[in-house]
Amino acid sequence: MSNKDEQRFRGMQMNSLALNQNVLGLAMRIGHGFEGWDQGELPYRVIDNVPVFHIRCNAFDREMESVDRNTMQKFGEFEHPYLMIGMPDSPGVIKLYVDFRFDDIYILLVSAQLDEWSNGPSFPAWSVATWTPKVKGDSKMKAGARMFHAMLLSMDGAEADQWTTEDFEATWESEWSPSERCLEIMRKVRG
Repeated sequence: MSNKDEQRFRGMQMNSLALNQNVLGLAMRIGHGFEGWDQGELPYRVIDNVPVFHIRCNAFDREMESVDRNTMQKFGEFEHPYLMIGMPDSPGVIKLYVDFRFDDIYILLVSAQLDEWSNGPSFPAWSVATWTPKVKGDSKMKAGARMFHAMLLSMDGAEADQWTTEDFEATWESEWSPSERCLEIMRKVRG
């Protein structure tokens, strides 16, 4: 491995930390890595009458050795202004892909990459975020919309009484710079 690749690999570890904690809501447990909890077959949300499961709340039980560009389609992307919380916060880019490799489910894969000015050169970190069953009349983008909707609810802390639309300033759209598909769902969730 070249020196430059080693540096990018180290940077990827910071991307992974930011992705797992600030996007997926997983907790870091020393000696175990990132963990959520397993609420069994109970989905995180039901969106458009279809269950959506989230990696923070449900155990993902499929083998996925690698990201396969031949079995996924890009859903969208956005800039996360505080992907790594600190002094100062470090922004980064989140990209979303619908993976369709399995016959019965769609998977929302997420990549995260902190801005180079704060993290140096890096490879993006990847993770499964959400998944949903394939249903009659479905499409990759319809499934992607409901999976991103669930991911955004979790990411924004829309649990119980913790979250309000007042948590986002009126300028959030320009700060987050979402692609069109993401913007439509962000507007729905953030009001």
